[in-house]
Amino acid sequence: KPIPNQSKTAVLLVNFGGPDSLRSVKSFLYNLFSDPKIINLPFPLRKLVAWMISTSRNKASSEMYKRIGGISPLIPITYLQAEKLQKLFNVNNILLDVFIGFRYCKPFIEDVLSELKDKGYEKIVILPLYPQYSYTTTGSTELVINEWKRKNKYENIFFIKNWHKDEDYTQAYVNLINKACEHLDLRRTEIIFSAHSIPVSNIEKGDPYENHIKETADLIVKKLGWKKPWHIAYQSKLGPVKWLEPSCEFVIEEIAKKNPNTNILVVPVSFTCEHVETIYEIGILYKEMANKQGIKTFRRVPALNTDKFLIQALYNQVVNCLEDNKINFKELLLTK
Repeated sequence: KPIPNQSKTAVLLVNFGGPDSLRSVKSFLYNLFSDPKIINLPFPLRKLVAWMISTSRNKASSEMYKRIGGISPLIPITYLQAEKLQKLFNVNNILLDVFIGFRYCKPFIEDVLSELKDKGYEKIVILPLYPQYSYTTTGSTELVINEWKRKNKYENIFFIKNWHKDEDYTQAYVNLINKACEHLDLRRTEIIFSAHSIPVSNIEKGDPYENHIKETADLIVKKLGWKKPWHIAYQSKLGPVKWLEPSCEFVIEEIAKKNPNTNILVVPVSFTCEHVETIYEIGILYKEMANKQGIKTFRRVPALNTDKFLIQALYNQVVNCLEDNKINFKELLLTK
């Protein structure tokens, strides 16, 4: 728990959010598709499209959430991540209080920022739980925060834009991949690094996301010393626009065509928490698909969740951000 009123600096972990029950699936989808960074349309039209998509997808999405327990696991996991990070600051006698805010469900980022301001926090470090920068994720968070800053005339916000090269972050994957490779014939194993797809139009406008995903995969492969085939693929595309490819389905099909007697290991690189895309899409849909096509063994590496190397990476990012912004660290140390 945060030490009350001793720290004047807060850390805000931000993530997408998700439905906290089957009843809230539709409102979560509506909030998601109302975001101008997700649906790039003028305001009234965007709201109408968001309503149409959330209404038409409600049943199918609810079914998916039903299959994984009726709630997005991202919510409880994000709270646990905050708790573990708080403990790490406390153990190191660093006076920082950790909070969480979600983009598309309660507690909303803007509400938490207002609460922190009211509680008297003088500085806020924002750490998005998206290691790779994309307009659709970190960019959307920036939009909300800049708007809040403008309205509240609050300046001391420090924003961590990306952290996909953090050595502890990549080490977390190396450990999980090594564990998942136990009892697999590595001569017949191929890795697919799966990332959430985004519209190609964003990349054309300069979104660095695709490059960040490639850099992440390269760093993991290098640290792992992996010599067998590996691929980058994208999942969860939606709607009629052109999305980043190749899709995960396509890569699985290609591997199976070449040699169905292959093991496939899927590593979800852009996801720091389990949610419907990792548990249902990779763990159920892609697995069924691979099995039908004769793939020998299909495994997925879990999302990083509360892996101690991930928590260390979050800690590194906050400390580096404070140092980069010339914050006097002595003020943050708890003197005995």
